[in-house]
Amino acid sequence: MKTNFYLFVLASIYLFGCSASVDQTEITDLKIIQKEAWGWQQGEKSLPEHTISKITLHHGGEFFAEDKDVHAYLKNLQAWSRSEKGWMDIPYHYIVDLKGKIYEARPIQYPGDTNTDYDVRGHALICVLGNYEVQKIAAEQLKSVVDLTAFLAGKFNVPLNEIKAHKDYASTLCPGEDFYRFIRNNKVHELVAQKIAGLEINYEEILRTGPVVKTGIEVLRERNFDILKGKRVGLVTNPTGIDSKLKSTVDILFEAPEVNLVALFGPEHGVRGNYAAGDYVEFYIDEYTQLPVYSLYGKTRKPDSSMLKGIDVLVYDIQDIGCRSYTYISTMGMVMEAASENNIQVIILDRPNPLGGNRVEGGLVEEGHYTFVSMFNIPYVYGLTCGELAELINDESMLRGGVKCNLAVVPMEGWNRGMYFEETGLPWVPTSPHIPHMYSPFYYVTSGVVGELYAISIGVGYTLPFQTFAADWFDSQKLADKLNSYGIDGVIFRPITYRPFYGFGVGKDLHGVQIHITDYRNAKLMPTQFYLIHALKNLYPDSSLFTDEHKSRFRMFDNVIGNNKVREILNRDFSMDELKPYFEKEAAEFREYSKKYFLYK
Repeated sequence: MKTNFYLFVLASIYLFGCSASVDQTEITDLKIIQKEAWGWQQGEKSLPEHTISKITLHHGGEFFAEDKDVHAYLKNLQAWSRSEKGWMDIPYHYIVDLKGKIYEARPIQYPGDTNTDYDVRGHALICVLGNYEVQKIAAEQLKSVVDLTAFLAGKFNVPLNEIKAHKDYASTLCPGEDFYRFIRNNKVHELVAQKIAGLEINYEEILRTGPVVKTGIEVLRERNFDILKGKRVGLVTNPTGIDSKLKSTVDILFEAPEVNLVALFGPEHGVRGNYAAGDYVEFYIDEYTQLPVYSLYGKTRKPDSSMLKGIDVLVYDIQDIGCRSYTYISTMGMVMEAASENNIQVIILDRPNPLGGNRVEGGLVEEGHYTFVSMFNIPYVYGLTCGELAELINDESMLRGGVKCNLAVVPMEGWNRGMYFEETGLPWVPTSPHIPHMYSPFYYVTSGVVGELYAISIGVGYTLPFQTFAADWFDSQKLADKLNSYGIDGVIFRPITYRPFYGFGVGKDLHGVQIHITDYRNAKLMPTQFYLIHALKNLYPDSSLFTDEHKSRFRMFDNVIGNNKVREILNRDFSMDELKPYFEKEAAEFREYSKKYFLYK
């Protein structure tokens, strides 16, 4: 019965955002150190009372030593809050220390305070002492946060989808990456639901490090490379082809007695990743293995018969980012075509989609716009792993000429469609120089299309690739205010000024906004850059990104989107609703018909 209730609660959270509440007396194991016990003092200042409707999680933001006297710290924090900040009290209602002890702080009936710009009225504020950009959250702390949150959700009838973090409301690092990861991936919500349902929770197991997902290469190795035995193998890979210990697939196959690895094939950036974006890559010999390395980003992007001579099977192992314009999937398609023409089997070693397996955004590709950045008739964000995508383009005759190859996929173990990369336990290797971390793919989708115009900086050439919109003629504050006024779900903007080291605007002071994705699960990514264009038309009606100066880039812009109609809309006065038919309908249809190719739930 408890399991059924738990499933109902989860359904409420994820499907309907409903309130999941219990009477506070149902949670009886919660111990809170009352404020009088640590020396709380009544102040002179008072505030209007508020009604709790949200729960917001913070961290202290400073390193906290294990032997520090928490009672003394709280008394000092209260005195500082009143004398230095002019606040009524400690800014938070509850404090959780390093050992998981919960302390009552500001009386819950009064709104808290913050150094950032968000309205804290209606928020129950919970702060975990420490800095979780550098410290690690402990099992005892996570348990206390969940227990306290479940208690407050029940007491005040707070919907579980209103449990968020400080950074979900403001431009801040709070509550720190090691804490925030449990909020971003809804793990805290799941645990609160389990607590409400009365289920046992093993917090040590939750925090235990180590991969929970096995990639295709690891699964294949456990199978003793069964499907490669007795065959001459060509490997298509780059530095992202690794196992969970960062060992290269090149080296794994080369060193395996069961495998006869005879040639390597490298996409853009090369097999070892020693070429920059767009660099022309020549044939060379791999220094470690002494194997020939054939470039698929040089004279040809498709293996020819001379490269494939003597090869029985082509193995593909590259980490993709889940976006159509990212050229690795085009390389995969070219490899599949060549294999079909030369009677060679293709084996895809599957890897996670860092955007998850549920996100589909953008329209399909219209005739006249099929290029290396839009090779297949799929949405801009397609919600499939590379193995699933390979099955789809093969079965749906999307390879040029309608050819089909002899295809096999080695699936992952442990991955599911709701997973983001950080939940896999796998190490992230930059898929290219401007996709340095596991969340870069999200930003690539938010700004990559408008970046093709080369009319503004999107952070490429600076330390924030794909995370900015900037130019020397923007007013940072006005642009941030305008973009934030749209209320884009899961995205907020802050003013920024920077000087790029290379690329667009090199040597100039550029002004604009930094993009902050605060809700990776629910944010609509691709439209963000079109809101930018809409904002610029309002702020600077006499200026445009679509001028003759940038006309040479129009074709690339259109090809990346997959049509020229969107650019024509963006180049005049438009409403965001006008863009929906080009994205939402086709994305919804693809989401349904692609399900038959799912290898994972």
